[in-house]
Amino acid sequence: MSVMRGDDGGDELRRRAQTSRVASRLLSQPLRNLGVGVTVIVLGVTALFGGLADADVEVPRVAGVRAGETVHAAPYDITIRKVIWVDELPNVYPAEKGNRWLAVTATVVNTHDVSLFGAVELRHALALSDVEGLVEKPVGEVGDAATSTGRVESSYRKVLADTTDLNPVSPGIPYEMVFLFEQRKSVEPPPEVTVQIVGHTWRQNSLDASMGWFDPTVVARSTLPMAESAQQVKDKEAAARAAEEKRDKPKKPKKPKQTEAPADTGTTTGGDT
Repeated sequence: MSVMRGDDGGDELRRRAQTSRVASRLLSQPLRNLGVGVTVIVLGVTALFGGLADADVEVPRVAGVRAGETVHAAPYDITIRKVIWVDELPNVYPAEKGNRWLAVTATVVNTHDVSLFGAVELRHALALSDVEGLVEKPVGEVGDAATSTGRVESSYRKVLADTTDLNPVSPGIPYEMVFLFEQRKSVEPPPEVTVQIVGHTWRQNSLDASMGWFDPTVVARSTLPMAESAQQVKDKEAAARAAEEKRDKPKKPKKPKQTEAPADTGTTTGGDT
């Protein structure tokens, strides 16, 4: 449960939400331009974060949400933008070297009338299910059908502009976020993932009578296509071309070594004086 306070820190967060001082590779092009295994992500250079246009792709609707569609999941409005994977990210480190990131970019708006400090609800708000190899454990008791939800929450939730954590979450401001899910390197990245959006209920705590956001409940779910970062694909292709050019480039002939003349010692022969 988050602590409720006034709009302290709103100006600073508004600046972070609207500017991009850390580069990115996320969101470089819409999904409609991509083939199988190619898409969008990586936090790196500003131009590489690319645009914030929605992924323009038709997908089967599992439970009422798709890219570009806003879902109210109290206390947030959440609009999924893109679903992508990348091998590595600047300033974001996996638990094990070589693991990759599955990422969901989204616009998040706090619809409550005060700032949320701690933002526990943000951690619950967007999850994945039925994805092999995720490092985080499913919510609830693993193997216990009575308590396990099957959904896995993100390892990190970052502001897209500068990869910082979002705290507090000021009301009414659209934040461009990325939810990062760490996947083990031993598992292939999935061609699609099921995204779950989770809402909460504003009610009184039965223990101490305080008010807060409780009872996380899935309010929308969809299976969406996932593909590799377009920028990462470009980087790999450029590296392959550079390696091929280096391999095919004719080697310059080595210059023959010059034989040095014996040094003049200043001595004479034949008895001349």
